[in-house]
Amino acid sequence: MSEELFNLFEEHLELQDRSDKTIKSYMNTMRDFKKWLLEQKEISDLKIIAFREIKSYREFLIHKYSPASVNQKLCAIKQFYRFLFGRKIISTDPSETIKIQKISDNIKSQYLTRAEELAVMNRAKMMGKREFCIIMILLKLGLRPSEVAKLTLNCIHLQGDPTLIIKNSKRNKSRFLPIPPDTVQAIKDWLFIRNQSTKIYHQRSQYVFTSQRAEKMGERAIQRVVEKIAKKENIKLYCTRLRSSFANDLLQETKIPISILSTLMGHENVSTTGRYLTASEHDVRKYVNKLSEL
Repeated sequence: MSEELFNLFEEHLELQDRSDKTIKSYMNTMRDFKKWLLEQKEISDLKIIAFREIKSYREFLIHKYSPASVNQKLCAIKQFYRFLFGRKIISTDPSETIKIQKISDNIKSQYLTRAEELAVMNRAKMMGKREFCIIMILLKLGLRPSEVAKLTLNCIHLQGDPTLIIKNSKRNKSRFLPIPPDTVQAIKDWLFIRNQSTKIYHQRSQYVFTSQRAEKMGERAIQRVVEKIAKKENIKLYCTRLRSSFANDLLQETKIPISILSTLMGHENVSTTGRYLTASEHDVRKYVNKLSEL
């Protein structure tokens, strides 16, 4: 029965002219929700749940994902039940009063502290050259996991002024990123090992990051590297937090103009980059504490 509902919902999204990526994300979210309901609540029928089940799932998501990711998943669930209600498949919408996360309420966890950054890099180094290279690219270049997965060998230029080219990112715009020295070394170390592989599909692969059984690491595999580090170090860590920390480090340490940061982040609008101007709790406390010195 759930698959029938999912098929109807997918058709509905296609008629709304949603992008393929959005449709895939929504459907994956609903299947994850269905699995969680069955495992945690022993509920197999998506039509019978109430507000309490969705609220409980939101709490589960909050402890696992960034606020932005939680909101994306809640949006998918709300769209699904709004669709069922509109089609009169259910008599009431259990998601109607569910509130999404306020991003501004999560300033404390938006950026990594310096201690957390060091712990993350140290743990990644212990895991291997590939994992360390992935973390350095996420943290020092601010890439999205989808962009890391799509990196090809001809995107990286290490001679002269080391540069990384991001092709086919959001809205099919390419951008050029200067690579800092520590990240250059991490890339060189990984490529040295990668190029020694005797596997045919590795030798023929155009992608920077390969796996044991494939010529390309997928986006989900990139995310799992980050999740594994989070578990080992017992810190709240996800790809979005690494990207936010990249932006915050540049703003706080280098005073980079926001227009340049916007270009590095691949934002179409500078106002999108403006959210990174939000100070962390540490930054706020640092400035307020200076009053005692006056």
